[in-house]
Amino acid sequence: MTMFFSYHFNKTGHLNTGMTESELGAVFFMKKFVKLIFSFIIICLFGVPLIVLYGPDGLIPDTRDNQHTVRVLDKQMGQVRNIPIEEYLVGVVAAEMPAGFELEALKAQAIAARTYTIKRMFAFGAKPNPHHPETEVCTDPTHCQAWINTDDQMKKWGRMKYYANIERIKTAVKLTKDLVLTYNGDLIDPVYHGSCGGKGTENSEDVWSAQVPYLRSVDCDLEYKSEQQNTTVQIDKSKLSSILKDFLIIPVSSQSSANYIEILKKSPRGRIQEAAVSGKKISGMELRNLLGLGSTMMYWQDKGDKVIFSSAGKGHAVGLCQYGANGMALAGKNYKDILYHYYTNVKIAKVKY
Repeated sequence: MTMFFSYHFNKTGHLNTGMTESELGAVFFMKKFVKLIFSFIIICLFGVPLIVLYGPDGLIPDTRDNQHTVRVLDKQMGQVRNIPIEEYLVGVVAAEMPAGFELEALKAQAIAARTYTIKRMFAFGAKPNPHHPETEVCTDPTHCQAWINTDDQMKKWGRMKYYANIERIKTAVKLTKDLVLTYNGDLIDPVYHGSCGGKGTENSEDVWSAQVPYLRSVDCDLEYKSEQQNTTVQIDKSKLSSILKDFLIIPVSSQSSANYIEILKKSPRGRIQEAAVSGKKISGMELRNLLGLGSTMMYWQDKGDKVIFSSAGKGHAVGLCQYGANGMALAGKNYKDILYHYYTNVKIAKVKY
């Protein structure tokens, strides 16, 4: 019901309503009452459902039987969260891939992340992980997949970009709902990395010990802005001696670069698998981490009292290359093209709960 009241001012400039004082009081009381009722309706329709369904940061423990949730150890907060799978994937994609990437690349990432998650769920036969036996995954990207909540998403993108970015990611997750990757009918372990630097991906056994049939080395000629994924660091020799102290016999400043770091073994793509520092063996991954480089595709030059180290790409270079995926999407490839390129002989299937 809508009520209209007409007011006008008399010659002295005072409000003239044409009503008695008691009638005017009744009108103002009625207006306040209508506002109160309207506010109550708004809260009931919008406020309470938002709190019940989403909780303080959009993700709450699931208590409904028809929802499929994943148990997540939030390492930052030290909490266990039960999150509906598709909602959890939004936080994973937001953390793992730039939101500005092409939609087809985001869709490929969503499918890889969903496959990774479901493969580790107890309901699908996964065994508890000794690092977090009570949960199925954690938010530590060095162990499982990265995940960020709404507050961290806003901090990452800023409030102005948040709404467009999150809707883009939600769309990628929604359009690939329930889709996973399989090999011979089994869920795969869909490892992925930031960038191979345009150098191509690696076979699993050239980085880790196991040979996995769907993790084969492939070319990555379309990688997006591969030159921007390079890392260069200048290290004083005195500081380098400190970094490599567990391996050095004498300080770096007393040696030539050819003597204190020796490459023992490279992968077919050219990444360092094993090196020796003053004769002591060290894995390429360990050397990369000590030097603060992005990958094991490493190079260095001795420059007087400094050594310049550089690397191409970011990550282990096995499986899906995220910047390569975006390059393929920009070239007109869809998410199926991307996934079938980086994971050999896999199939896309719909998971059945």
